[in-house]
Amino acid sequence: MDTLAHFLWTFALFFKRKERWLAGLFGVLPDLVSFGPHLILSFIAGNAMFGRSELTNIPVSVFMLYNLTHSIIIFVLAVLIVYLLTKKIHWFMFGWGLHILIDIPSHTTDFFPTPFLYPFPQFYVNGIQWNNPVFMIVNYSLLVIVYAWLMYGLVINRKLSKES
Repeated sequence: MDTLAHFLWTFALFFKRKERWLAGLFGVLPDLVSFGPHLILSFIAGNAMFGRSELTNIPVSVFMLYNLTHSIIIFVLAVLIVYLLTKKIHWFMFGWGLHILIDIPSHTTDFFPTPFLYPFPQFYVNGIQWNNPVFMIVNYSLLVIVYAWLMYGLVINRKLSKES
């Protein structure tokens, strides 16, 4: 799924929690950590390209970071380590897990399939490509409906609290 949609879905899911912005950040971190350094270096070098690159033009480091950031195993280990260190579950971290779960069916096996079992032997789901026009229309239409519902809930709650 595209990075903006990851943020919007995560923010919507965590809408009633005060850490919703942090959850939204964790919802986009897997892509930012995977592709961000390469994109920044490409801009600095003056050879940044937008759109789908040939897999052979993408550095191995991007694939390594992608494997780490898109693994449920690594995500669970990170949550457990943070819990052991702080003795608290940081729910906003689950934006990262949501990112992985959304990516599993929204990537095909021919271009960055989601390695959700990494580092174990990989089983990939051959989903629908997230940039498929039909998928994009359905995805953003659902986001509009979800956010309209959330805004409606805010208006109703404010109206009820003023009446009390």
